[in-house]
Amino acid sequence: MFSESFFSGMTVGLASAFHCGAMCGGIACGANLLLGAKTSGDRNLNLLLMQAGRILTYTAIGVAAGTFGGDILSRTPMQSPIVLQWAAGASLLWMGLVLAGLMPRLSFIDHGMEVLASSVNSLLRPTGQSRYLAPVMLGVVWGLNACPMVYGAALLATLTRTGAQGATFMLGFGAGTVPAVIASAYGISWLNRRAGGTRLNLLAGGALMAGGVAIVYFPQHFASVLCVVK
Repeated sequence: MFSESFFSGMTVGLASAFHCGAMCGGIACGANLLLGAKTSGDRNLNLLLMQAGRILTYTAIGVAAGTFGGDILSRTPMQSPIVLQWAAGASLLWMGLVLAGLMPRLSFIDHGMEVLASSVNSLLRPTGQSRYLAPVMLGVVWGLNACPMVYGAALLATLTRTGAQGATFMLGFGAGTVPAVIASAYGISWLNRRAGGTRLNLLAGGALMAGGVAIVYFPQHFASVLCVVK
């Protein structure tokens, strides 16, 4: 079950690659400048430590989402596998529409995450002088950056029904986003140019939407491969 949750999350993270490259590559470069890295080795280490902090935040979100989802689902008829199947499909459809630019972002969630990130940043500011802890804590705040892909992944994590499975799903999601973020941070121009275009965003969004439709309409024995839960 845990490996399924991890690889399901990683699949969603990889599908979000172009969005992550466009949105987070610049954040990674700016954060490295803020940390004052003087050598390529320092920059590489900072980048890896920031990814660890970012994924730590996603994992914590997964714990909260899975625990909350399990508590809510256990009290309602929504624990039915068919309802969960439709909910997972709707989540992927929403993520695909946002990624493809066919649906606006939810500004009230963005605002809430910005307030939370600002509060966490204030609490963690004393760690800013630590050579190794500073980039990790910066990554923790980075993970709270307003992002529709994170919202969609967290919504899927609620369907795992336990904090441990939610954490595993979001851990996989974070791992799936790492290659695109690192590639963009290193200034790979091909990725940056493609990430800013609409064609591949539409393609990636269409892939997520197709996954959502498949979860709903494919036979149960095949849909179980795509679903977060069985």
